[in-house]
Amino acid sequence: MADTVSVFQLGSSTVVTLPKKLGFKPGQKLEVKKSKNGATLKLEKKKSLLEVLEETRGAWADMDWKDYDKKEKARRKFELAAAKKMREAW
Repeated sequence: MADTVSVFQLGSSTVVTLPKKLGFKPGQKLEVKKSKNGATLKLEKKKSLLEVLEETRGAWADMDWKDYDKKEKARRKFELAAAKKMREAW
């Protein structure tokens, strides 16, 4: 048996209230598919590690890795000096 739900306007969004018995949690993401006869809601499929790796493949290819360690050490040294100054100011 299908449940009847409410739809209302909240600012510039349209809100659909779902019965608690359906078990959806606040913040949970749903996929919405609209059709001629209405709409279908289903839980968003979590991506596997392989899918995430495939999507991000090559994202770091343009990075200059030779200077990376030098820049990281310099940044860390700067952060430590700034933290020391903050402690001394207190």
